[in-house]
Amino acid sequence: MSYEHQYMYQCLGILDAKAQALLAYDGILMAAASIVLTAFSGGVTSGTLVIAMALASSGLSSALCLTVIWVHWTDTAEFDRAGDSFTGLLSIRNRRTLGYRLAWVAAQLAAVLLVVGIPLQRGLG
Repeated sequence: MSYEHQYMYQCLGILDAKAQALLAYDGILMAAASIVLTAFSGGVTSGTLVIAMALASSGLSSALCLTVIWVHWTDTAEFDRAGDSFTGLLSIRNRRTLGYRLAWVAAQLAAVLLVVGIPLQRGLG
């Protein structure tokens, strides 16, 4: 396997690991938002809506992470066309990098919404 192909597979492996970690973070955010919504239920308030938006944002981030860690196997025919295979791997890497970045932004938005929504939900805002 050429250096370029090894590099691409390393990049894809790094993206997989980062997406798995972000998926775990999203799970924590979703659990925290669910607990806050349950513990401080008192009707629909602005805090409830903000926390629900945090829950939706972390759910979106999770869905985007799942597209990043999608399995891709190089088939046998691609080994004969190494140049085409490299271009394909580059396209996959770029698409997954974009997906990861969008997931990261959505997760950070969820965290900010959660931090803002908790005081609003408790009536402290």
